[in-house]
Amino acid sequence: MLDTGFIAAVLEGIEATLGELIERVATSELQSSLDVLQSRVTALRLSIESSAQEPEAIEEPEEPVAVEAT
Repeated sequence: MLDTGFIAAVLEGIEATLGELIERVATSELQSSLDVLQSRVTALRLSIESSAQEPEAIEEPEEPVAVEAT
């Protein structure tokens, strides 16, 4: 399984690449599509980063209760 920090870093690189493409493409329609894609990648990265920072809920196993027969 990949580390969430690695995934976030890869997504950040994709964001930067998309930013460069947006600046260099000639058609506004393609710029708009790339901008939407960049926004979605950013949202995904931020979601991954925030979930990685939240402490995971640790469920403690329930201890068995001894029951005495009478």
